Amino acid sequence: MSAATVSENMLPGPLIALVVFCALAAFEALAPVAGAFLPLAQVIAAAQRVNAIIDQSPAITFPASAEMKPGSVKVKINNLTFTYPDRPDAVLNAFSLQVKAGERIALLGPTGCGKSTLLALLTRAWDSQQGEILLNDVPLTTLNEAQLRQRISVVTQRVHLFSQTLRDNLRIANPTASDDTLTEVLNQVGLASLLANNEGLNAWLGDGGRPLSGGELRRLAIARAMLHNGDLWLLDEPTEGLDASTEQHILALLNQVTRGKTVIMVTHRLSGLHQLDRICVLDNGEIIEQGHHAELISKSGRYWRFQQRFTL
Repeated sequence: MSAATVSENMLPGPLIALVVFCALAAFEALAPVAGAFLPLAQVIAAAQRVNAIIDQSPAITFPASAEMKPGSVKVKINNLTFTYPDRPDAVLNAFSLQVKAGERIALLGPTGCGKSTLLALLTRAWDSQQGEILLNDVPLTTLNEAQLRQRISVVTQRVHLFSQTLRDNLRIANPTASDDTLTEVLNQVGLASLLANNEGLNAWLGDGGRPLSGGELRRLAIARAMLHNGDLWLLDEPTEGLDASTEQHILALLNQVTRGKTVIMVTHRLSGLHQLDRICVLDNGEIIEQGHHAELISKSGRYWRFQQRFTL
């Protein structure tokens, strides 16, 4: 073979370099695709868990319709017994309580005595094994979910902040509330600082925006309850995480906005309890003492001892 023939059959240098770099670029472009298949087993397992939850039959079922007269809500709880599935002992044991329409009461007692559980039963997050709850003499289990949620305003211990705007986080409670109403409520609960920026109600909160402190979350939950404005208010530690001055402001605000409403407040703090109609002291799932602040102080019982410990 002549030198000329060899030269004609050889690829030019630039073309060889182009082939090499194209191959390298192809591997670099396809490398992430291979990596995407590595967590595939985890994705499939997660999807199976989600599908298993979706396919479950609901633990709580609501009827299609029921009637409850408008206005303040009267609560009757008769011989309520409740045990969590993973616990052997009853949290509430033959528990009975009557709350008049428009009455405001506090449930006081040590951790684990059944205070928060009672609120969960009133919202039908759980159903009791024995006994019954009646709202305006209508069994709780006969009320449809929409009507029950409409009549009850709830402030829970865990307040969820959605990765949405401030406006959206408030309108969860009242989708038709105007921006002026939202601004007024924020000012009332002491959250005007959330509006002190160029975005105002459009400010993004949650994972994608500004996080809120525990005290701010608590006041956001109270703002939601005010916007919802139900006839029965269930408050679970509404002043937890607040300093003394803010706590007094929020208690005075709640005292004002819940006039004429029925209120059941769970608390372990003693501030502002003298303003309520009745205080119920719980222990081991039972009411061991109840009455007005002055009445319980005069008896020198459990509530009096709580007060003594608090003031020392």
